[in-house]
Amino acid sequence: MIDLHSHILFDVDDGATTLADSLAMARVAAHDGTHIIAATPHSPGSSACRRYDPAQIHERVAQINAALASEGVPIEVVSGSEIFFTSSIVEQLKRGQLLPYGQSRTILLELVGATLPSALDAMLFNLQLAGYRVLIAHPERIAEVQQNPNRLIPLIERGVLMQLTAEALIGGHGERLRTTAETLLTHQLIHVLASDAHGLPPRRPPLLRAAHTRAAELVGQAAANALVETTPAALLANQPPRIPAPRPVSASRSHWWKR
Repeated sequence: MIDLHSHILFDVDDGATTLADSLAMARVAAHDGTHIIAATPHSPGSSACRRYDPAQIHERVAQINAALASEGVPIEVVSGSEIFFTSSIVEQLKRGQLLPYGQSRTILLELVGATLPSALDAMLFNLQLAGYRVLIAHPERIAEVQQNPNRLIPLIERGVLMQLTAEALIGGHGERLRTTAETLLTHQLIHVLASDAHGLPPRRPPLLRAAHTRAAELVGQAAANALVETTPAALLANQPPRIPAPRPVSASRSHWWKR
């Protein structure tokens, strides 16, 4: 499996603190069946960002991979970022101040708040015009999406992808997020399943297997495999993934949480 969202990089944000922490997380992920994990530290603007230096990110990713290789742990860490939504993203990407995934032009975009930003459409237009593909992190957490999942459909139809947090799908974030996650997944509004790992238990661990199994129960094995292998692999290779057409959610299903 491929995990496109983790805070495995040490001493940069609210994730791993030390190199030993990073290596422990990687071992757990590998044992769970993950063979590639993206280090996506919070970018400046996020309250969780402690330091963000692209050169240092590459250096620490290389350091972690060298240590894992020496131990024979069958997993590779690739560089990336969880990019906080600001008006200057395109300029920062062009200047190399923010990192996409590896050598690709795919970025992980973090939206914070109860609603989708009013400037989101314009930002997405500018990012796509500049040649970037956008993956939005954990839309299940946005209250507006919980209330009306169909808000994601216009974004998906213009080529934006959605990443669901694994723990939300298996109930680790509560009933509301579990139900929202299932609704989004069964209506083809989710394209990537990732751990958003911040450490080891009791913190959120880098585990995908249980959520992958649950996804297979909900949408079938082939669709579940696409969430953790085919689509992430395409994004890392800078190839357009095959995305199923989103299916609208009925009004009664959209407002389940009000009952």
